[in-house]
Amino acid sequence: MLLFVTLFAAAVAVPAPVGEMPVINPKAGEPATCPATSRYEASRLGKTPRAQKLNELPDADVYRAVYRRIGKCEAPIIVKFGVAGG
Repeated sequence: MLLFVTLFAAAVAVPAPVGEMPVINPKAGEPATCPATSRYEASRLGKTPRAQKLNELPDADVYRAVYRRIGKCEAPIIVKFGVAGG
């Protein structure tokens, strides 16, 4: 009985090998004509990314957690604009 319990515990304790996580881009099928969906994306268009302090970032918008599309473009539901940190 002890041998059975030991073998069972050893079999359960071995984790399964972890594979590579697939990278999913939700905007992969969007045409290039779709507008930027967030204020952050809109402010970045045509600019080189650089480090910024948190107080230099634009105010945030509050979005509803809904994945909505109009045509082939992402169309989030914004419930409040310009939420500043405090």
